[in-house]
Amino acid sequence: MRWIAVVSPWCNPLPMEQYVAHRVVIYFYSGRWIPIQFCDLGDAIILYHRLWAAGHQLFVFPPHLNPALFETELEWIS
Repeated sequence: MRWIAVVSPWCNPLPMEQYVAHRVVIYFYSGRWIPIQFCDLGDAIILYHRLWAAGHQLFVFPPHLNPALFETELEWIS
């Protein structure tokens, strides 16, 4: 069993343990969506917090969701 201890600025609760191993895609946004890597949700949360603490931002999506399809709705990011 793997436990993740994370202090989250998110208003949403962290996922239940049964979802921590689900596969996700990490993206970076710099004028366009750039997929960085596939990993499990638990690792993505850890990486998100490390980069957030260093002043960087990344986004986590399920593998079947392409954020480029919603780019016009997310113009506030840039």
